[in-house]
Amino acid sequence: MTAAMGAVVMAAGAGSRMGHRPKSLLLRDGEPLLLRQIRLLALAGAAPIVAVLGHHQEALLKVLQPAQARFAQLRWTVNPAPDDGPASSLRCGLAALPEALGTIIVTLGDMPLLEADDFRAVLQVWHARSHAIHLVVPTHQGQPGHPLVFGATVRAAVQHDSDAVSVREWRRAHSSHVHALALNHARCTTDLDTPDDVARLEREQGIALNWSPQSDSGRQPD
Repeated sequence: MTAAMGAVVMAAGAGSRMGHRPKSLLLRDGEPLLLRQIRLLALAGAAPIVAVLGHHQEALLKVLQPAQARFAQLRWTVNPAPDDGPASSLRCGLAALPEALGTIIVTLGDMPLLEADDFRAVLQVWHARSHAIHLVVPTHQGQPGHPLVFGATVRAAVQHDSDAVSVREWRRAHSSHVHALALNHARCTTDLDTPDDVARLEREQGIALNWSPQSDSGRQPD
C-alpha cells in the first residue's frame, strides 16, 4: 500500500521585483497559478495540500477560500516571517502537515509551465527509488527545479533538527541520497520573478499571463 502523500505550495513571497504583486495570482487561461498548482497536486493524489502564505495573504485568501468547495484537501498556513526565506516558509508548511505522511511533494506557487505529467514523473521515480534515496529533484541542464519529493528523513532535517537546514543545503551535503531526475524541458525550472519573465514566456512559449483583480489588493506603491 502506498504511503499517504501531502503537499506544500510556497506562496509567501513579496513579489518585490514584480511590482510588489503576488506572482501566484497571475492568470494562465483564466486560472490563478496558485490554483493551477493545487489542481495538479490534487490530480497527483496529494492530501492535504497546504499553501504557505506570508505577504499578500489577504489577496491570496480571496482565491483560496472559495476554492475549498472544489478542493476539500486544501489548507493554508501563514509564515509570520516570510522575509526569512523559502526554508522558513517550508518549515511552516511542513508543520501544518500530518506527521505520519510517507511522501511530501513541494512546489512553488508561481510556476506557469508545470503539467500533470511532471508531477507523475517525479512521483514515479520516488516510488521506484532504492532505500538510499531520500530526495527526488527534477533538473534541466543541471539546474534543480520543482516539484521536489521527499520523505521522513529530509522532513526531519528541515523541520525538526536543532540546526535546521534548507532542502538545498541538505541536497548538497547528501548528494548520494538524492536522485536528480534530468528532464529535456524547462517546465520544472521556469518560475517568475520580473515582468520581463512574463513577457519572455509569451514571446518564447506563446503563453500569455494576466493579472487577476485580487493581485492589486495590498499592493505597495511603486
